[in-house]
Amino acid sequence: MAAIQSLPEPSRSTLLRWLAEVRKSADQSAGSQPAVAAEVERERTRMSRELHDTIGGDLAASLALFKYYFENPIEGESRDEVLRNIFEVLQSTLNNLRSMLRALRSREVSPAGLVGELQDMAKAYQRFHGLDVLLKIRGSEQELTPGHQEVVFQVVREALSNVRRHSESLTCLVSCNFEEQPFVVEVKDWGTGIREQNSDGYGLVGMRERAAGIGGRIQVVTSPSRGTSIFLVGPQPALGA
Repeated sequence: MAAIQSLPEPSRSTLLRWLAEVRKSADQSAGSQPAVAAEVERERTRMSRELHDTIGGDLAASLALFKYYFENPIEGESRDEVLRNIFEVLQSTLNNLRSMLRALRSREVSPAGLVGELQDMAKAYQRFHGLDVLLKIRGSEQELTPGHQEVVFQVVREALSNVRRHSESLTCLVSCNFEEQPFVVEVKDWGTGIREQNSDGYGLVGMRERAAGIGGRIQVVTSPSRGTSIFLVGPQPALGA
């Protein structure tokens, strides 16, 4: 500092201003480190959830089909049909993985629209897993933002995966009420109910995180031997909206 003070003007003032800017920049960088760390952690959580909901779910479905293939003495066309189903699920897995690698962001609803994708999902569950998924839609998906549609799709997909793996139910009802504010989506089965020790598994944690990300919430109503309902409640509308 003594050397700086001995400099003539205006060099001294210019150098002092530059040092002040450097110090200010360093302080801002240090202050932003917690925010950067929090953002990195959020992204890690999001990627973990995406892998679980997409790749993890598809691979679990493939394993279930392989298990059925090896444990059941089926021949002829039925045997070939099971292999075709496995091939299609693995092909879907590869497409999902490529999509994630291309974008590394939340998937976007396809041109078929949210309802179209839910219908395709229902048909796939009936074909591959023998689970009848009934759809009941009120209102238009256009009432939802693209981000809200994404969350609806992902929550329904994870809820159906839980029904297939855990509920022992052969029928499931997906009810979407887009007319109300906030919107409400229910996935209901008539299976065994959620066991207490598994009531907050990773899949349900992911659904809660997705709902919280748009200002909504997940509510679970379950009863032993009477089934489970999972509700996605959207965000409350802004005052005056």
